[in-house]
Amino acid sequence: MKRLRSFWNKSVFIKALKSQKGLIAGAALCMIGQTALVLLQPWPIRAMIDHIVTYTDHSGHYIDRYSLTEFVIASIRGLIGQSHIQFLFKNIGLLALIYIANALLLFLQNITLARVGQNITLDLRKKLFNHLICMPHSFFEKSQTGDLTSRITHDTADTQAMLESVLTVLVRSIPTIIGIIIITFTMDRIYASTFLMVIPVIYMANLQLSRRTKKALKEQRRVEGVLSSTVQEAFSYHKAVVCLSLEDDLVEDVTERGRLSAERGVQAGRYQGILSATMDLTMGITSLFILFVGVLRIIHGCLTVGQLMVFLSYLNNLFKPIREVSKFASRWAKSTAALERIEELFSLTPARMQVNEDSGAFMAPRFRGYIRFHNVTFGYDPSRPVLKDLNIAISAGEKVALVGDSGSGKSTILQLLMRLYDPNEGMITIDGQDIRKFSLNSLRSQMAVVLQDSYIFRMSIKENIAIAKPGATEEEVVAAAQAAGAHEFIMKLPNQYDTILGEGGSGLSGGQKRRLAIARAFLRNAPIVLLDEPTVGLDASTERQVMEALARLTGNRTTIMVTHQLHTVVDFDRIIVLSAGKVVESGKHQDLLAQKGLYYRLWQAGQSKDSHHSPEAMMAIGAQKVSPLSP
Repeated sequence: MKRLRSFWNKSVFIKALKSQKGLIAGAALCMIGQTALVLLQPWPIRAMIDHIVTYTDHSGHYIDRYSLTEFVIASIRGLIGQSHIQFLFKNIGLLALIYIANALLLFLQNITLARVGQNITLDLRKKLFNHLICMPHSFFEKSQTGDLTSRITHDTADTQAMLESVLTVLVRSIPTIIGIIIITFTMDRIYASTFLMVIPVIYMANLQLSRRTKKALKEQRRVEGVLSSTVQEAFSYHKAVVCLSLEDDLVEDVTERGRLSAERGVQAGRYQGILSATMDLTMGITSLFILFVGVLRIIHGCLTVGQLMVFLSYLNNLFKPIREVSKFASRWAKSTAALERIEELFSLTPARMQVNEDSGAFMAPRFRGYIRFHNVTFGYDPSRPVLKDLNIAISAGEKVALVGDSGSGKSTILQLLMRLYDPNEGMITIDGQDIRKFSLNSLRSQMAVVLQDSYIFRMSIKENIAIAKPGATEEEVVAAAQAAGAHEFIMKLPNQYDTILGEGGSGLSGGQKRRLAIARAFLRNAPIVLLDEPTVGLDASTERQVMEALARLTGNRTTIMVTHQLHTVVDFDRIIVLSAGKVVESGKHQDLLAQKGLYYRLWQAGQSKDSHHSPEAMMAIGAQKVSPLSP
């Protein structure tokens, strides 16, 4: 009981239902009206049948008595002058009204349920996406994006079927079954008892088969989520797939997962088929038995023909709600499997994923930019720390470069500063305040970030830049692009700032994407600038243009730049050298070279590499290859 009460109070689906209670009540009223009409429908038929049996002339051959014309004329005369024929027409009219009213209520019910279902689906998708997008970065590193996408799109849609099934069964089907049983028992207890034979059989079939159906459907959804992730990765990294000749392997993988999904679907369909077949067989046998018993009751004088017609009509009307109850088991299994997958995500909180916004978090004031790491230790796996007892102090407006071997923890420092992760030990402060005391949005909004991967979204260039500052004017966007050195190439595009970019910025060069990212940073106008390998992969000319734009961006702002290209940071205020998660050297470029430590070795290695790939070196290599004197 406590578990049910907790679910009722905390379930996002239940909260969405409560927000639509007015429309749900309207749909329920329509169903109640249909139930009443179903119970009322056989009685005009009974009255007409019994009336006919009483007033029918049993002499002569009915087929030959009247021609068609005489039959119509006689019926019209009877309608005008004979009370028993008037009685028949009145009951026919009443039946017509019942059918029309039932159709109208069914129409209203369907459009109301459609509106409620779509509203709930939209609400769940909105809340689920909002919940997931606020999860820490570590969550997405461990999750399959295809599975998350499946839960947002498919699973939320399946909850609509749950609402419709619950309302149909609780408000229409079960009341109809109960009403029919009560009325038939009032008419003839012995005969009505035959109706009860079908209920235990259907109940046991539902109980046994719905569990297996739910298990198979849930497993099918899990496999489909993995399949979706595989397909998404194949499309996202298509260039790598082609270059590595992975097409056949991926086709085989997708085919295998598709086969597993199909097997689970067939298994679920088999259970549903057994359930439906059991229902049809039971209803067929019950119909024959009830008809046989009904005829016997008439022969013994316990039942009139009209009453038999009521029983048969009720039996026919009983089949539909029983079918709905049988379908409810499989629909409920499918919908609850989807709902469990949704609620599973809602049960995850940033606190459980290592990053949490404290309940007392407040809006950060405008930063001056004094950053300090106090004895920070951190590891993506806490048992294997990437940073160990790290202490760094960066003055406001200072430009600092982080260099070192791969895996030394350079990029991790930026991620900790943005609170994509929190330290396992120690503290990070900005202007003397622990960054965990700030709200995440107010913290991150004061950081302009340019990464190695310039994330370009499928929208216009203007919108891609403006996302850094919601509500930015067109003039501000253009000014930011000009400052980033992007305005010139933008104006050469077909629709200039309104040009729609492809997924991932397809159609733009690496340097153009990087300058759009810098334009975002200009537009944000943040006091802290974080740069993670902003020039990697660029040719010398493009690198020079990007570095000129970055020089304008950093200005008097506190700047932290992670790079392996040491020649881009020789004029920085300070260069911090990291190794194995610790600071091993710190100082200006010339001072670090004079120490002839790790930075000196990195510089020499970089110079050797640059020299090896310089145009002069390449020309010398080419000359050596074609020279007849070369050994």
